Amino acid sequence: MVTKRKVHLEKDEISEVAAKLFAEKGYVGTSMRDISNALNVSVASVYYYYNNKEDLLYSIIASIGEELLVVLRKAQGESDSATEQLERMIFYHIWLIKEKGDRVKVYVEEQHNLSKKYSKTIFKQHREIYDCYVDQLRALKEAKVVSCEPISIAAFTIVGTLNWCYRWFRRDGELSVEAVAEKIKDLLFYGIIDR
Repeated sequence: MVTKRKVHLEKDEISEVAAKLFAEKGYVGTSMRDISNALNVSVASVYYYYNNKEDLLYSIIASIGEELLVVLRKAQGESDSATEQLERMIFYHIWLIKEKGDRVKVYVEEQHNLSKKYSKTIFKQHREIYDCYVDQLRALKEAKVVSCEPISIAAFTIVGTLNWCYRWFRRDGELSVEAVAEKIKDLLFYGIIDR
């Protein structure tokens, strides 16, 4: 029989391992025992920090959403140019996917497993992320840089395009995160058709 380790367990360590397992096996396909086994601790040690698996899922989704909001706001504060701000928002959004790929996958694919109580909170967070892009597009429209109408479609397109990058972006692939961000920015800014 394998003995469980008796060391101090960090809450972040649990959520990191859970995110990896949820990304690999899905939320439904992962048990709290799977998580505790991967950490080599007792199930009770995991339950000490999280009441149940849904609490753990919620913490992963909420934390990556908060990280995204932080980097988007950081990008908006790094330049006076609305165009540069949007470029940086796109870069940081993709950078987060590179750095936190498992969490982003869980964020995008597993939200439907949250109860109404948690879903309402996450929806508000989604709205804040979307609003960051809407505000940026409005600033670009006021500066007469873009003419998209309605802005909501452009904002949803940007968020959807960037969130979906986790499905194909590879850390060890041919393109760096900077190159991917640049290519996506060019597509979003200029389209795919030469005029």
